[in-house]
Amino acid sequence: MPIRTLSSALVNQIAAGEVIERPASVAKELVENAIDAGATRIVVRIEGGGRERLEVIDDGDGIPHDELSLALAPHSTSKLTTSEDLNRIRTLGFRGEALCAISSVSHVKLASATRGNGQSWTIESRFGEVSEAKPSSGPPGTSIVVAGLFSNVPARRKFLRGDPAEAARVTEVVCNAALSHPSVAFRLESGGRKVLDFATANDCFGRVSDVFGDALGQNPLTVAGEAIGEEFASRVLGIVCRPASMRSVSRTQRIFVNGRPIVDRSLVHAVREAYRGLAEPSLQPVFAIFLTVDPSLVDVNVHPQKSEVRWSNPSWMHRLVYRSVQDALRSEDLTVGDSRLISHALSDSNGIDPRTAPSSASVSTRSAVDRASPSHSFSHSRVVMEEDQGHLLAPPVAVRQVLQVNDTWLILAEDDAVVIVDQHALHERVMFEEIRSRIGGGDLMSQRLMIPATADVSPESLANLETLGPLFARLGIEVTAVGPRTIAVHAFPGFLIGRKVDAATFVVRALCDESLASAATSSDDSTLREQALADILDMMACKAAVKGGDRLSREEIAELLSARSTTDRSSNCPHGRPTSIRIPIIEIERRFGRR
Repeated sequence: MPIRTLSSALVNQIAAGEVIERPASVAKELVENAIDAGATRIVVRIEGGGRERLEVIDDGDGIPHDELSLALAPHSTSKLTTSEDLNRIRTLGFRGEALCAISSVSHVKLASATRGNGQSWTIESRFGEVSEAKPSSGPPGTSIVVAGLFSNVPARRKFLRGDPAEAARVTEVVCNAALSHPSVAFRLESGGRKVLDFATANDCFGRVSDVFGDALGQNPLTVAGEAIGEEFASRVLGIVCRPASMRSVSRTQRIFVNGRPIVDRSLVHAVREAYRGLAEPSLQPVFAIFLTVDPSLVDVNVHPQKSEVRWSNPSWMHRLVYRSVQDALRSEDLTVGDSRLISHALSDSNGIDPRTAPSSASVSTRSAVDRASPSHSFSHSRVVMEEDQGHLLAPPVAVRQVLQVNDTWLILAEDDAVVIVDQHALHERVMFEEIRSRIGGGDLMSQRLMIPATADVSPESLANLETLGPLFARLGIEVTAVGPRTIAVHAFPGFLIGRKVDAATFVVRALCDESLASAATSSDDSTLREQALADILDMMACKAAVKGGDRLSREEIAELLSARSTTDRSSNCPHGRPTSIRIPIIEIERRFGRR
């Protein structure tokens, strides 16, 4: 077929496909235009999920009648004048293509009146054919009605989902706009029924409460931080849930940059990493994070829907978000017993909920990691105790009684509660924090093996050695390929050798972990590399920790319980499981009918 120049109508329809995917895309563009126009109240009305009719009304500055036709023309905007403006975008809209794209695939009726001018003007566009502006009546501000979306592009229209699903996406758009602009009132109606009605709020926290409802759980935490450098300055403000309120889905996670909702995997990872060890890895935190940065330090012109950004210093932003959320979590005692969980802890039918069971408080300090390996004798019913005038003798720790049950659980009285400690989970956390501290201090001692430990691996796993090699080196592990399917470990951390961890088996396990290798391969994403390092530390700590079934001496029990109160995040193991549960005496009395 010969090369032809496309018609302007077809060009606009193709462009519309990049900018306008569904009714929610239309709502997003029109709401953002209203916010840019200084609106203090925005009303959104939809019919048929927005495909049949979508109307946005605002009380903003309005559009002069002699500029109405330009508003629907391609690449026409009041927000940019020179190419340099692209480097410092302060508005939500800036490309000047949204209204044109919308009008090319629908019937648009636009009415507007500027403030201080009582006369309103109306202009219409039917699939790109624009009429003359005509006088009309209406208050200051702008009203835009979009009818029959994609009526002239049936292939696009048939791929839209059902009305409830499309309406839900519009709702999400309005909620995002409301979250990032609390000083603006929002109302959403669907099929004549009120869906949302947000009055103006004093700050983002009030609006988060309006939008999230009880999703944040009880007593959510405030996040606040800033980073200022010679070439970078930014501020973070937000609200996050407590670990007990984490969920299995990630729908209630929001990140905004200068009032713009974005999707950023690195920053979501930063938030989740701050929760590492406080809950199961499968659970997701609930949060809303608001970032304020110099517009010159973030490029918002990288995605047709403007949902992604590019940072001039992504590592800085990741650290800022991570440390700010981590500080918020550390500032609270997240391990105080919750009476709502006790019935589960004592229930014969429900058992203990590992996602929410509380534990003891922790503070950051350093504890010993190199210990003598305990014996591995095992009995299913043994209780370790010594009698003295009918009472149990305790190891020299600040508790009155300690029992080791089934060589797995340590049971002790603490204040007005009984505490059950998982010895493996607690020791795993102690080991993890110690290893991480040693890496940071550069004193993770490596020991050369007199005879290299060898093992066979698959060619695919052996290929991962090149990417995981730098991480191994940071941990004192020296490993090389000695054949097409064989690796040899020449050096290994001394404390792991002392804990009788098989060097070759450990390295093979790491090499076979494809997600670990994938993260380490991301040389352009330091956050993923650090995640890979933390995953290896998890493996190290798990291998080196005492196990369930290991009988501990009085001294070992005393040392482990002492570390419980001096190790950061001792309430959970690195994988998120609780290291202990707390059962108040009052609840035990209630269960025995004493109350």
